[in-house]
Amino acid sequence: MSVIDVFITIILNIIPILILCIPYFFIRKKFIGKLYLRIYLGILIFYVVYWFLPIIFQAENSPEYLENTTETQGLGFLAAHFGSLVSLFAFYPLVTLPYIFFVAPFISILYLWNRLRKEEGSTKSNLSYVTYQFTEGPKKLIHRGILKNNWTREKEILKLLIVLLPISLYLLQVILSVSGLESDPAITEESALGWFLEILFVYLAIFIFSIELLFSSQVALKGRYIGEDIRSQTYKSLYTVGAPISILSLILFMIQYTSSILIIIYFFAYFIMASVIFILFLKIFEPISILIFIKIIDWWKNRSQKIKSINYTNFYYVIIAAFGAIVIFLLLNVVFFQPLFSIGFPNSSNIIDSAKFIPPVNPTLDSAISFDLMIIFNFIVLELLPIIIMAGLLAFIMKYIKSTFLGFVMYFLVIILFSVLFSRLAMPTLINFDPEEYWITGQTSYTIIFNFRFYTLRTAALSAYLKGVLGVLALPYLYSRYVFNIIIWTLMLFYSRKSFKTKNVPIDEKNLEKIVFSTLTDFFSMDDYEREESKYLISRKKESFRKQFEQEREEVRDLLNILKEDKFLDILKPEDENEKKRFFFTLKYLFFNGFIDIWKPEFKYTFEKVEKQGLYIIYGDGRGVFNYAFRTEEVQDPGLVSGMFSAITAFIKEMTKSTETLKKIDHGDITILLEYGDKIFGALFIKGTQSSEIRAPLKDFVYKFEEKYKNILKDWTGALHHFVLEDDNKLVENIFKED
Repeated sequence: MSVIDVFITIILNIIPILILCIPYFFIRKKFIGKLYLRIYLGILIFYVVYWFLPIIFQAENSPEYLENTTETQGLGFLAAHFGSLVSLFAFYPLVTLPYIFFVAPFISILYLWNRLRKEEGSTKSNLSYVTYQFTEGPKKLIHRGILKNNWTREKEILKLLIVLLPISLYLLQVILSVSGLESDPAITEESALGWFLEILFVYLAIFIFSIELLFSSQVALKGRYIGEDIRSQTYKSLYTVGAPISILSLILFMIQYTSSILIIIYFFAYFIMASVIFILFLKIFEPISILIFIKIIDWWKNRSQKIKSINYTNFYYVIIAAFGAIVIFLLLNVVFFQPLFSIGFPNSSNIIDSAKFIPPVNPTLDSAISFDLMIIFNFIVLELLPIIIMAGLLAFIMKYIKSTFLGFVMYFLVIILFSVLFSRLAMPTLINFDPEEYWITGQTSYTIIFNFRFYTLRTAALSAYLKGVLGVLALPYLYSRYVFNIIIWTLMLFYSRKSFKTKNVPIDEKNLEKIVFSTLTDFFSMDDYEREESKYLISRKKESFRKQFEQEREEVRDLLNILKEDKFLDILKPEDENEKKRFFFTLKYLFFNGFIDIWKPEFKYTFEKVEKQGLYIIYGDGRGVFNYAFRTEEVQDPGLVSGMFSAITAFIKEMTKSTETLKKIDHGDITILLEYGDKIFGALFIKGTQSSEIRAPLKDFVYKFEEKYKNILKDWTGALHHFVLEDDNKLVENIFKED
């Protein structure tokens, strides 16, 4: 192999990934650029593991020659091969990751149930004290999370996954031994280990993310965040116990496979690749997981009422939509895709046989290109198209359905029944419950491009048989992944069009009801308006303040002036029947002309009022930084408060030898809540019972205050003139406002 051949080989192999990088430089400062970077990094690591890493297995083998008929055919192979690689990568964010982010909320519920069961009192009574923080919709959370560009949590999760990798790998080997796959001569170690490693990673990621979900959703019980303790304790235990067990597992695995060190390297790389892709897409899928988790809690808390009040109105819409999805898919397949497949791949079985990794196989360059194109084609028809059709139709029809749960059940019942029926009739199905599974890898090959010998990896396939225990463990993933990913994509499409807001509504002198609203995407019907089963909120759009209303009729102008503050529909609605109908059409006019938003409750809970007295920001060594009095007659001396906390925290640490931070101090009818930053901590004096409604703003203020003054606080000399009193007072008022 000449120097020029080596140079051409390197250039041609990296050109596709370099071309894919170019768009980033034009959009890098925008949200889409940050999102593109995550996708690009995922493709890059996938590219390395799937294109370059298999070379280590085949260092002693001579590359096979891919005979070509034209000089330009090699460039066509390069494009098709990279296209198939991107298609294989896309399976992760489209199918595998949605499965993880859909199942995890249900595992988180088990953690929550276990915590409620251990608390004093009945599970039902403890459930009434569960609260959560959800003030922004999935779209805003995704946008903010990606633009923030903070990778702290992702690094922690990646570190934990790497610690658990050797245990997982050895566990996989034990499962293979139990299932008898190791001694099966028809199955190679690589394919069996490789295929189930992907499934095992999914299960492990579900476990890790279910703990993260408890933390990120800020679910609280009696004002104490459940996720913080569970996450901290679990991670600490896994690091403490998992690290030595991982080392032992790695040693045992190497003893078991003394002649297969390269296999260990490859599967370590594969597991790390899957972990990196998982954390790259964490901030994209996590918000919808949080929404699902809170929806489940809300249903659990109000299940009796919700079961009784299931609204069957318009449920037949989803049945029509399901039949529509089936008809569209069948028509596209019969009229377009099947004829196209027959023309493009007349000898599909021969193409698949030629792509087998196990010799004797002598594929031509043409058959290698055909197999890559077949992968792209199957990805579009079997993965991408069903998601677009099913999720798109269901997301569109959901705005007309009164019961989301009933809508999903009816929709998938029809889809699944017809998919099973069509599979028996050998017809194309929207959900493929019995796919042929292959472990896709690469085989060292070379061809001639413009008289240069070009070395690369052709796409090769190993049959992945799942038998015995292995097959049973894989069943939950194999037979539910397509349904779950459709649900996730439907919810993401549906809620991407919605905004969210919260409002605290007084119930009595002691309690408030927190309602989380989302915008209606379509105007409610007259029937909904008259019965008003939901507590609709009407608000005037901010941009409408800048519009001129002189040409509008008087009642429209009067209503818009009233709506400078949000109002509930039942308060605005006239008593007179004729006026009530007239008001309905006025609202409809304002809604469709973009003057108002109509909000419908998504979930709600009650919490006890508290009386805020004073807020104190204290430096780590006990010096006072900032204080704010909610009630001037209750203000405390900041110097005394700072000194008190220094003494108390020092005393507790000395006596208990605990590394945990103090979170609350009770003294008679006064409660002091504490939240910590890196350099400072906040103390909030209240009268009443602590709740997440008062702790969350404290935590938020500490974070924002430290972010604002992080350069000053890094080496603070004690000078107070750095802190802008007026601005910080406004920050307190904005964060701690009750409505």
